[in-house]
Amino acid sequence: MTTKTHEEMRTELIGRAAQDGGFRAQLMADPKAAIKDALGIDVPESVSVAVHEDTATTAHLVLPPSPQLSSAELTAVAAGHSESVYEGQMPPHWHEGPTWS
Repeated sequence: MTTKTHEEMRTELIGRAAQDGGFRAQLMADPKAAIKDALGIDVPESVSVAVHEDTATTAHLVLPPSPQLSSAELTAVAAGHSESVYEGQMPPHWHEGPTWS
């Protein structure tokens, strides 16, 4: 199984949406199902995915997460865990560029 970076996955999704109107509609209506169909990745229930479409009058700016740790991350660090608190699932900071298999 090939591991792709976040940017590679993002590029693949955007490219497919640009070429396939049906996929674009699915991505807008049900992003998790579209990601599963296109990339074979199960997005956990605990992670929300929002897809926004720029228009001639609306542009979207996506900010990175706050540098502060979440409660779950703080708990994991305090407990001395070196593995991800997400147990192999896609972390909520997925847009920062992790790789998934």
